[in-house]
Amino acid sequence: MRRVHLFELFCAVFLFNICRLGKENDVNAESHIHAHHDNGTLLQAVFDTLENYDGRVRPDFGGKPTVVQVQLYIASLGSFSEIKMDYVMTFYLRQWWNDPRFEFPDMNQNIELHNVDSSDIWTPSIYFVNEKDAGFRPSTDHAKALWIWPSGDIFYGEKKTVIGSCPMQFHMYPFDSQTCTFQIASYGYTTKDLIIEWEEPAVEFNPVIELPEYVIAGWTSRDCTGNYTIGSFSCIEVKFKLVRQLGYYLIQTYVPSILIVCLSWLTFWISPNQAPARVALGITTVLTATTLTTVSRSSLPKFSYIRAIDIWMLVCTIYVFAALVEFSLAYHFSLRKDRLRSLAECLRIPRRFSRRSTYELNSVQNRKVNGRCSRADAGPTEFQTVPGEGPSQGVDGMTVAIKLDLFSKIGFPLSFIIFNGFYWGIYLSHYSAS
Repeated sequence: MRRVHLFELFCAVFLFNICRLGKENDVNAESHIHAHHDNGTLLQAVFDTLENYDGRVRPDFGGKPTVVQVQLYIASLGSFSEIKMDYVMTFYLRQWWNDPRFEFPDMNQNIELHNVDSSDIWTPSIYFVNEKDAGFRPSTDHAKALWIWPSGDIFYGEKKTVIGSCPMQFHMYPFDSQTCTFQIASYGYTTKDLIIEWEEPAVEFNPVIELPEYVIAGWTSRDCTGNYTIGSFSCIEVKFKLVRQLGYYLIQTYVPSILIVCLSWLTFWISPNQAPARVALGITTVLTATTLTTVSRSSLPKFSYIRAIDIWMLVCTIYVFAALVEFSLAYHFSLRKDRLRSLAECLRIPRRFSRRSTYELNSVQNRKVNGRCSRADAGPTEFQTVPGEGPSQGVDGMTVAIKLDLFSKIGFPLSFIIFNGFYWGIYLSHYSAS
């Protein structure tokens, strides 16, 4: 009997606990339903507000100006064109402002509207001042987001891809650095109604951004509000500083031009009598240097000022052309020896032909006077010298040519090394400072 009473007592306690837990679950369920009903009512109130208020009227109309805070997250940056002077940038434009018409103190969470039409609510009428084109379709269907906080704070974000204008200066090219400006300004509201400010951090970069030709050295942001004829309009801007990388130009321009200049010096080691070889080498180097100069200008717009690379290519072309001119002088002096000896033979002709007829003597003298004395006229003793006759002994022409080549072997490389020292020292100092 005692065991039966214990079993009944255990069953009664078990049933009591089950009933108590069920009642607590019902109470929690009712409270959850009530809370969900309250949130649903508030959410419906937000949508009712969207239907009732006029989105064409700014917040606090007639009162203090609406302050809009802006932030940029740059997803990609590139396609810099020196000829068009523009670039392509894809970014997320983030905006914050407060609209008292959306204040709901009873709501304990924000509302996220991802598919709302921005024309249904008031948004700042901002535009990009230096925008050249923005005719790109978004990569996703829903590239806009609208968040509303119970305090009336609104966040509006959208994805943009624009082609921005970037005026460039190429005086130091390719040791240059460019500064590209991106401006955001108010179009329909003056500073009495709308003020645009940067939200710190003003700009954020995607860490995977890599530019093939430039390095992003930094950025600065500031206020660019300006006064115009019809009023003062709020404006903010960010400037990107881009430093050009030298690797491409060292491989494609500077090293080949140095090799061409050095190749032109090989003519100094070829005998002046070898005219075809020296002429072929000189003409080839001149044409190659000219081609390199043309290629270096093909990727840039046509302008009148001189760039750093123009100075380099001009000096290299002068060195190559000077080597060709040096060969012309050496070849001229090398022929002077033969001409002097031929002249000496012509002057010795009267003694050699003293036993010949007067007709033969007059014939040879006439050819001498008319400047037509040749090696054939001098006979087999053309290169023999007679003391006391002919022109006075002077400097041998071939000796002058050899000395000229020897001077060029030393002078050309030495002067080119000095030029390189000045050139790289001056421009690299400016490049490092940038």
